[in-house]
Amino acid sequence: MIKSAVFYLCLTLLVLSCKPSKTSKLVLDTIPDPKTLGESYVSNPDNLLSDATVSTLNRDLSALDQEGTAHIDVVFVKSIGDNVPKDIAHELFRKWKIGDQKSNNGLLIFMVKDQKRIEFETGYGLEGSLPDMICRRIQEDYMIPYARNNDFDNAVLKGVDATISHLKGNASSPAEPEVQVVSPLPDQATAPGPVPVMDPGAMRPDPRPATISGENQVQPPVSSTEKTGPSGNPGGLLSILIFVFYMIFAIILGRKMTAYKFKRAWLNPFIYLMVLGPAALIIYLNLYYPTSFYDLRAFFVLCFLLWFFVNAHFLILGAILKASLKEKSRHEQYLAWRERHEPMEKIVLKLFSFPFLKAYWETYTERLKRLRYDPMDCDHCKSTMTLLDDKKEDAYLSKGQLTEEQIDAIDYDVWLCTFCNATLVLDYKNLQSTAKPCSQCHFQTMEFKKRKIMKRASSSDDGYGYEYYVCANCLFEESIKFIIPQISSSSDSSSSFSDSSSSSSDSSSSSSGGDSGGGGAGSNW
Repeated sequence: MIKSAVFYLCLTLLVLSCKPSKTSKLVLDTIPDPKTLGESYVSNPDNLLSDATVSTLNRDLSALDQEGTAHIDVVFVKSIGDNVPKDIAHELFRKWKIGDQKSNNGLLIFMVKDQKRIEFETGYGLEGSLPDMICRRIQEDYMIPYARNNDFDNAVLKGVDATISHLKGNASSPAEPEVQVVSPLPDQATAPGPVPVMDPGAMRPDPRPATISGENQVQPPVSSTEKTGPSGNPGGLLSILIFVFYMIFAIILGRKMTAYKFKRAWLNPFIYLMVLGPAALIIYLNLYYPTSFYDLRAFFVLCFLLWFFVNAHFLILGAILKASLKEKSRHEQYLAWRERHEPMEKIVLKLFSFPFLKAYWETYTERLKRLRYDPMDCDHCKSTMTLLDDKKEDAYLSKGQLTEEQIDAIDYDVWLCTFCNATLVLDYKNLQSTAKPCSQCHFQTMEFKKRKIMKRASSSDDGYGYEYYVCANCLFEESIKFIIPQISSSSDSSSSFSDSSSSSSDSSSSSSGGDSGGGGAGSNW
């Protein structure tokens, strides 16, 4: 069971984990942390932004940081290879620890030129002020129109300005531009200039820059209804933790589900459906229907899916048993129904009884009572037989059978025909008993007594020991040897770490320990 749980855990974490690969680690190492450069808030390794833009950004973002409102880092690179921008943005945020440790007020604006992608990665403390919807709107209304025209300086400046305006005003949406830029003559085509903020009572104009003729013609941005492809993120650390706990519980539950039996647990498709199906659904919802409360949504979705799977299991199981046991005896039917239901009885009654399974379980319990205690007909004379009580039945049981009852391994029912004196002895095994069949008397009376280690395992050799069993019926003793695997030795290695400190000559930063759960949004231009 433990091996299977580990297997499914590794398989799921492979799907959900945001841990960087070797390739992404190389990419992370090539992007300089702004705190280690003369520029405190902008990482511009490929010089895609002009010096004037970098200077303006550092000035504005430093003031915002010193006020304690937010710490915003801007990164613009040519390429990150085949890596996913959202993953790189998340790892950069965690590596650089953007934002204050207590308030988690960090924001990373990450742009990748060759993938034409913008990502906003927010710290935990900004998820309320900058929900996914606001991040995406800033990207679409203030950044994408300029980026499509290769005017990256204005794309970043306008996006940062809109973000700062929203944070300072704590509005429900970013401030809107008031005036459209008038299209210049073809020989004087320039990028749109600064756009003043409109009066809240004024009519909302189109915030997009005007169309420019010639090679640098600005393309209209794609509306939210026209976008295709994912715009959210697969989920943060909390989503992964929620799913890991769900997965462990689902695997344990799935192993107890017996509608379909398989020799090897990993061949059971029902377990994969319970584990990988919900994982794919949660990732799909987070990517295509992002929301600021995706962790809470993941929790409720997983709870509902678990409830659904358990209910569906018993619907299928009941139908299978009814169809397959028609020609079986009452005793065989009883054993089959109980074997398939008893392992999940406590879990069902405590967690999943409402509303369907409560009624289902009552019907199942009544079925067992009828199968075991309804009057039996004698096979010889067809007369009605009588079920003997515990005291009277002892006269019809052997010494071994009485011992099995005494150690609670098997319970026997004895039916007596008062007309022809024929008897019928039926056995009902205790599914919770640990007693094993004895190799000498063949009754299920072999009980575990003790476990003794004879040699402990070392780094150079296996260990071993014995488990001792004694038969409660014939007193036969048996010892079974077990092996303790050799302790794996790991080579000692030492590594030295050097502390380094960096300072900025232009400004000081409050970035000291922020973290992100994957909040924010992304857009393509």
